[in-house]
Amino acid sequence: MDPFKRLLRKATLSYKALFAVMSVKQYLMVNLGSPLMQMLCFTLVARYVYGSMDVSYWFIGNALVLTYFNAIFGVGTQLTQEKNSGTLKLLIASPSSGVSIFLPRATLHILDGLVTVFIGLIIGLILFGFSLRIQLWPAFLLILVVASFSAMAFGLIISCFGLLTRDLNMVLNIASMAMLSLTGANFPLERMSSWLLPVSTAMPLTRSIEASRALYTGVPFSEISGMLVGEIGLGIVLMIIGTLLFSVMARVAIKQGVLEMF
Repeated sequence: MDPFKRLLRKATLSYKALFAVMSVKQYLMVNLGSPLMQMLCFTLVARYVYGSMDVSYWFIGNALVLTYFNAIFGVGTQLTQEKNSGTLKLLIASPSSGVSIFLPRATLHILDGLVTVFIGLIIGLILFGFSLRIQLWPAFLLILVVASFSAMAFGLIISCFGLLTRDLNMVLNIASMAMLSLTGANFPLERMSSWLLPVSTAMPLTRSIEASRALYTGVPFSEISGMLVGEIGLGIVLMIIGTLLFSVMARVAIKQGVLEMF
């Protein structure tokens, strides 16, 4: 149990380093208020554009894509936060591997992302009449966990760019807009240009959103399990890429002398 305890301790310390300076009001507004209002905005836009009062199809996609917020602006900014606090060079100099550095930092963000999604589902129940049969909840919860894992793995790759740049905002904004527009949450995949489809397929959350919508419409879990296996595989590949990218960019950052903010 000792490795698990160390993992949990590192995860807790990393999460506190990011959010402990916030008051409860700030945390609720930044970590919950912003993504939830965004979900409501895109769901209502879908109701207006497609002219349907039943927006469950689009609501599910926008609820699931909420996990991107923790992935991009939580996990994706962790190395930049280390640079701002002057501890990045200590992190690079430590004998810890990339996996031991990244994995604890993403763990609690996965749980935080799940909480955000569940609050979004409650709002959908109140405002849009969204409901899911009780027997489907275990499968839906599994989809949420897989989606959150895949999104956080993508956030690890985004985080590596913080090693080489002082301003990560452009990378964060491009990544967040890609998650919103190319995963099928707000734009039908069948209407995308043919050259964009491979990009959408390589994006996290695409399969999870498709699987959750299929589950809602009554498709048996056995028929969507392949999508989840693909999403898990994509998450593992993204995590491996992020770990390798961390090693490469760390060496480049050392050579360029940009491990500190100034």
